[in-house]
Amino acid sequence: MSPTPCSCCVVTLNQQQEQNISHQKQCQDVPDNHSKSVVKNCTVVENGRVVVKPLPTETSV
Repeated sequence: MSPTPCSCCVVTLNQQQEQNISHQKQCQDVPDNHSKSVVKNCTVVENGRVVVKPLPTETSV
């Protein structure tokens, strides 16, 4: 039997998962010009797409 060609696919998927994890860790603080609060955006991967989502900010009184 010949070796299955899927081993290279597994490596590619593992690399893609690592990239997805690094994208998810790239949360950053972005100043909002319309208000004095800070809007936090986080880059996440949903359904294979990279999406930038605003995170709910806690207002300190």
